[in-house]
Amino acid sequence: MMIFVCVLALLSSADNVLQVSMGVAADSWELLIENAGVSAMHMTLAHTNKVIMFDRTDYGPSEIKLANGFCRRDPRDLALQVDCWAHSIELDLATNRIRPLTVLTDTWCSSGAWQADGILTQTGGWNDGGTTMRTIGSDGNNDWREFPNTLAVARWYASDQILPDQRVIVVGGRRQFSYEFLPKRGGQAGAIGFPFLEETNDPGAENNLYPFTHLSPDGNLFVFANQDSILLNYGTGEVVKRFPTLNGGPRNYPSSGSSVLLPINAANGTAEVMICGGAPPGSFQDVNRGVFVGALDTCGRMVITDPNPQWAVSVMPSARVMGDMLILPTGEVLIINGARQGTAGWGVAREPNLAPVLYNPVFDRFQVMTETTIPRLYHSTANVMPDGSVLVGGSNPNFGYTFTGSLYPTELRIERYNPYYLNAAYDARRPEIVAIDNEAPGYQVDFKVTLAIPGAPNGVVFHLYAPPFTTHTYSMNQRMLVLATSAPVAAGGRQNFVTTVTAPPSAVLAPSGWYLLTAINDGVPSPSSWIHIG
Repeated sequence: MMIFVCVLALLSSADNVLQVSMGVAADSWELLIENAGVSAMHMTLAHTNKVIMFDRTDYGPSEIKLANGFCRRDPRDLALQVDCWAHSIELDLATNRIRPLTVLTDTWCSSGAWQADGILTQTGGWNDGGTTMRTIGSDGNNDWREFPNTLAVARWYASDQILPDQRVIVVGGRRQFSYEFLPKRGGQAGAIGFPFLEETNDPGAENNLYPFTHLSPDGNLFVFANQDSILLNYGTGEVVKRFPTLNGGPRNYPSSGSSVLLPINAANGTAEVMICGGAPPGSFQDVNRGVFVGALDTCGRMVITDPNPQWAVSVMPSARVMGDMLILPTGEVLIINGARQGTAGWGVAREPNLAPVLYNPVFDRFQVMTETTIPRLYHSTANVMPDGSVLVGGSNPNFGYTFTGSLYPTELRIERYNPYYLNAAYDARRPEIVAIDNEAPGYQVDFKVTLAIPGAPNGVVFHLYAPPFTTHTYSMNQRMLVLATSAPVAAGGRQNFVTTVTAPPSAVLAPSGWYLLTAINDGVPSPSSWIHIG
């Protein structure tokens, strides 16, 4: 097992400067579920500590039946017009039990965003699912509800972004050079033309599907497609800014790299985007000829709020296509899953990249971590859990469920990756959130958090994390903020301390909804607690 170093901590100081404290401990993998019944093409964490996973309805029989003898009847289905098998599940993190969910229309290559009330808005897909909106969430809705013909046009490989006013903007999709909003309002009820997506379309390959979208602290929408990016005023349709090209090759589907918005300091609103991996130009055409070109090994970072933004390029330890990028509770970035050759698509990737990489954004430093034994290629996913572990699932580079006779069979196993900070060697510094006096603070509202801290507190800070909807190497709406915090004051018990934490200043920085709050002491994160912002 690999021994490594690297702990990121934010010290509480006047200018909130990021610094690093060093530690040594090992990460680890464990098999959580042997057979989840469906392949986790899409994955998202609800504030109820349940994980929703699903693939597509036209894969044929899955490995888990629908509940109560129910069968889905769909004359348009391409595999089974009468289907008694589930294609969506819910995993309860408290018990590791799986419950089948009933999705009716095809969710293949769809998108999603969490609303303020804890309801997931899920959009598009293939065939009969292209214009469908689905919801599932905490309003007593413990299974999928479907609303056909809600979208103005069929959205397949689109991206969803939650906005400050709680609308969802649905951007792009195959042969859809437009965006639209849900719910529909007034003059913006239909599809709105978006020429940028047509400009970034590579004939015969596209390379601009699942565009990377991030809500900028200035209220505009950052959109990256292929190798280019803009800042969009989504209200007027005006392109506010065009950013420099990120050279090297396309980064969006099917040349699938990934993107994160690095942690935002709530006090100053500086925002920096990081994009890693992808494939050289022409790779998608090459795989169709049986030629598997090496993936890109570069990452680009750019401060999108800078007056003169430029890409700073660094090199990863290995090339990666179809890698997921997740922000860990420490503020570090985990790059996981994917391959070293080829692109996304049916059976067109080679050399699975089994080793996650930990990225320290302060020192621009990559660290190779412990390998898994399970290839995670096309249609694989990963999500950060409240305890700081990472749930990893999916991988099905086949037309349907294929368990034998394939180079990379359909994968139904779910793993848990335990980053270094979960090692018991850090328990002597690990804080615990004992109480929060206001679990639903409004914007710019102070609230008190009681922590149990072994020994004396050292550089205690708080991170606020919006869990994403993850599919096809892109974690939509993933967001972390560094909150303003007072120095801990001893209170009550021998190890108890109270701090005052300030909620984010606005819905532009933190759209209203459920977030995970994490305390970090001396670089070591606590288990996270759910709070509702806004």
